[in-house]
Amino acid sequence: MKNDLVRKITRLVGKAIGDFGLIENRDRILVALSGGKDSWSLLYSLKAIQQRAPIKYDLGAVTVHPGPSGFDCGLIEERLIKDRISYHLIRGRIVDVINENLEEGTNPCSFCSRLRRGLLYTYAADNGWNKIALGHHMDDFVETLLLNMFFNGTIKAMSPDLLADDGKNRVIRPLVYVKEEMTREFAQSLGVPILGCFCSYQGMSGSRRQWVKSLLTSIDKDVPHVRSNILASMGRVHYRHMVKRLQNKSCC
Repeated sequence: MKNDLVRKITRLVGKAIGDFGLIENRDRILVALSGGKDSWSLLYSLKAIQQRAPIKYDLGAVTVHPGPSGFDCGLIEERLIKDRISYHLIRGRIVDVINENLEEGTNPCSFCSRLRRGLLYTYAADNGWNKIALGHHMDDFVETLLLNMFFNGTIKAMSPDLLADDGKNRVIRPLVYVKEEMTREFAQSLGVPILGCFCSYQGMSGSRRQWVKSLLTSIDKDVPHVRSNILASMGRVHYRHMVKRLQNKSCC
């Protein structure tokens, strides 16, 4: 593994941990490991930080098996046993549930995400993991904001530190300052097995996000730090200069 790359990604993850208070002493952190480049990068950057951090925290990984026989977690388990990382597998019927319950107009990928979150939250709460770490990187934060602005008319993105709707689980996203291209390079340097999505609905909801990716890439030619600037703007909202409708105000 390239030492400069390790230093760079752990510095950014460490900055996020400090800026948002993502990890505290004696935390038990469960990384949602899908087998993709982002979740692998998250797991190993937290492992690298764990070895030299002034605080103590437990680290484990969990994979939610979607159901299809083609999704094989054997290589993931083999790698984590080798590196002495606690690993857990949640077997679900996600694809079957989607097939049985998907209604017209429902986004299958959003439906899948809700099902996965439900399984993750239940497992974490039942097994004493007080924080769930997700591998969303800077590009995800920025793209989600623009998608909601362009297509839903709302200013809504992601939070690096979020108390889940169940009021029990805390979700953290330590890759908030890490660009996607870095996770790709980092995962390659790790030599980890990359698992793709085995769902038959793969790619059905990705056209809008891909359009936003292309738009940002185009803008980046003239504004090289556009992603970093948009991310920074999420924490620098001047509410006095935002549009605010009057509530329950009748006309004279």
